[in-house]
Amino acid sequence: MKKLISVLAVSSLVFLLAACSSLGGAQGTQKKMTAGDLLDKSQEAMDNSLKAVRSHIVFDDYAVTVYDGDIENNVKSGVKFDMKVEAFLDPAKVHLQSQVAPRGVKAYKMDVYQVGDRVFVTDEHKNEWDELSSGSVEELFGSLVAEAYPILDVSKFKEFEDEFVLEPIEYGYALRLTLDRDGFKRFKKLFPDIGPREDGFNIVDKLDLVITFNKSTSYVTSFKMSSDMRNYRDGNSYRSRQKLNATYSYFNDIEDFKLPKDVRDLAAE
Repeated sequence: MKKLISVLAVSSLVFLLAACSSLGGAQGTQKKMTAGDLLDKSQEAMDNSLKAVRSHIVFDDYAVTVYDGDIENNVKSGVKFDMKVEAFLDPAKVHLQSQVAPRGVKAYKMDVYQVGDRVFVTDEHKNEWDELSSGSVEELFGSLVAEAYPILDVSKFKEFEDEFVLEPIEYGYALRLTLDRDGFKRFKKLFPDIGPREDGFNIVDKLDLVITFNKSTSYVTSFKMSSDMRNYRDGNSYRSRQKLNATYSYFNDIEDFKLPKDVRDLAAE
């Protein structure tokens, strides 16, 4: 009887070890998600199921120019946009309200509507609406904002899928990226407004990006970009510091809005 019990115990132990080994092997061969996988999954999810979103985009573009080494008489310029966006994506119906604060000039408010592929704009200095010839907010705010509006176009970042660092965060994932001078050259081809406007020898002191994703939906929940660069040419120096902070929320849960009569009339033409 004792011999029988011993045999059964050994058999059970062998079976248990085999099962654990099988399970461990299955888990070991399970593919680990990469940054490229996350970018693809997010783009597919937003293309297929995201119909509306609320965005808050703040872009601060600051530059200092020094001519002929005259540091005391440097020229400062730039502008800060603080934008609140309500957007229906297909077909496009977007309302953007922006506080525009150029350096050295009093801030003012801008009102923008997008209807399909047409964009209409006014501000508090004028009493009429104008249609943008380009049909894109890039004409107003530049390429960085245009790609973050009304939701981030993550396909732009596939170029860097092997350089992103993927890490889990609360409620989702984050992709982090730090670029050097060579990376900046590649990034500038995608976003022409990054860094100094002038050509010359560039020094990249900082170029960091972070994109966060909701784990359950794979939608992008935020995008942060921070850069600090210098450029030298013909005895002059240029410094560019840029920060973009975009957050996305109220996915598929915003209230419809009416277009102003003047916008409706222009859109009907």
